Amino acid sequence: MKINVIISLLAIIFLSCNEVQNAKVKPTSSRDTTKDYHAILLEREKASSEKLNNTLGELVTTISFNVKADDKEVFEDGLIPWANIEKPENDIPQLVDGNKTVISESKVTIIIDYPLTKEYRFELESKNGFTREKLLKEISENYYKIYEEEESTAIIKTIPADKRTTTYNRNQTDGKYGIWGHDISDLVLSEISVYKTLNGQIILALTIES
Repeated sequence: MKINVIISLLAIIFLSCNEVQNAKVKPTSSRDTTKDYHAILLEREKASSEKLNNTLGELVTTISFNVKADDKEVFEDGLIPWANIEKPENDIPQLVDGNKTVISESKVTIIIDYPLTKEYRFELESKNGFTREKLLKEISENYYKIYEEEESTAIIKTIPADKRTTTYNRNQTDGKYGIWGHDISDLVLSEISVYKTLNGQIILALTIES
């Protein structure tokens, strides 16, 4: 009789442990993972669009980037309101006022923070100031540098676009800058906000869209 009681108690304990374990471990489907990642991307996109740069100094001016469009059905005013980051050479010939000097200062600091977890800053110098064309080229070159450094320092590598089965968006990598959500081919430059600090430093904040 005692043996039967012991066996029964052990059975109850075993079943209880399984129930607890099953309650703790909930399998996550690829659909759930994709849904979660899309939610994270939406939150980050929203945060990026609502970011405030008032700590950078006084807003001096904004510089827009428009490219003449051949397709008047899509762009009724004949202007594409952005320039390509991946292949700026394709847009530069049609860049509106591309050769016009838009910043007269000889030195600027440019901030790149999209789609980066850790922001990147670099300085540019030019005795003759800066044109839209020069700014677009330099920004593109630095984006390539960022993406290359990210890939070389990441343990979690970028999933190639043709192998992404659950989402089209770029997966987040864990390299130097923590790039998320977008390949360089997704990015365009629509505007630059020019700030001036109390000590006269010129800082450029980019409006990058995807």
